[in-house]
Amino acid sequence: MITQLEIPTRVGPVPVRVTGDGPAVLAVHGALVDGRLWDETARHLAPHARVVVPDLPLGAHRRAVPDRSRLTPTEAAGAVIDVLDGLGLDSAVLLGNDTGGALAQLAAAAEPARVAGLVLAGCDAFEHFPPPLLRPLPALAAIPGTTRLLVRTLAVPALFADPGRLNPFTTRGFGRALVHDWLRPARTDPAVRADLTAFLRAIRPGPLLAAAEALPALAGRAAVVWGRHDRVFPPRDAERLADLLGTSVTWLDDALTFVPRDRPDAVADAVGRVLTTAAR
Repeated sequence: MITQLEIPTRVGPVPVRVTGDGPAVLAVHGALVDGRLWDETARHLAPHARVVVPDLPLGAHRRAVPDRSRLTPTEAAGAVIDVLDGLGLDSAVLLGNDTGGALAQLAAAAEPARVAGLVLAGCDAFEHFPPPLLRPLPALAAIPGTTRLLVRTLAVPALFADPGRLNPFTTRGFGRALVHDWLRPARTDPAVRADLTAFLRAIRPGPLLAAAEALPALAGRAAVVWGRHDRVFPPRDAERLADLLGTSVTWLDDALTFVPRDRPDAVADAVGRVLTTAAR
């Protein structure tokens, strides 16, 4: 059974889906996708955990935010904690992929008492925020028309929706219908596109580098899952994160950037391990 609700947060109302029963796991998606990224992972976890999946306003949202000046990574990470408050949860294991992994790290550093554990499944880290492949993006987003061009480019099926050699993000592809639905708000609604632009322009490595200093506190309650051949997030960052978190990297030969799409089973297994150690 899936419960759907809307929770007020510092970046505006956030739709949230909750499924399963047990210790809480809050899954954080990245830019230009929404919580459907986690559908298969949630199905694996639901028999053992209460899976909380927010749709944050990161470019695939349906309604523009009330105050665009607050749409920064730090405030979006705060909204993750606001979701816990809205559900009356003292803490949760945070699960993040892509930009969502950066938000999970920021939330863990800002509110450590609210974070029972941390699972990073391919994401921005350290000075790579944005990652090397997308390093110019915050500056380019300031140029009128660049965000529209980015969204139109990602709409090319071979680059995001379809599996194949030209897709740098996922071995399985997401399917054309889902990608069309994800990109439609930023393509058709100038206000949503302006939200996305504001968020992209606010990305910078300083806060994430500072957050890394707090990660050792989660040693023993963390996991790192990474695509061995990821072209976006450097595999070396996975090793650096694992060192800080007192764990080892689960390397996946059949996954790229969107690990929850390519190997939801491996992500769920990592979450299960963290839930076990957190319970101890």
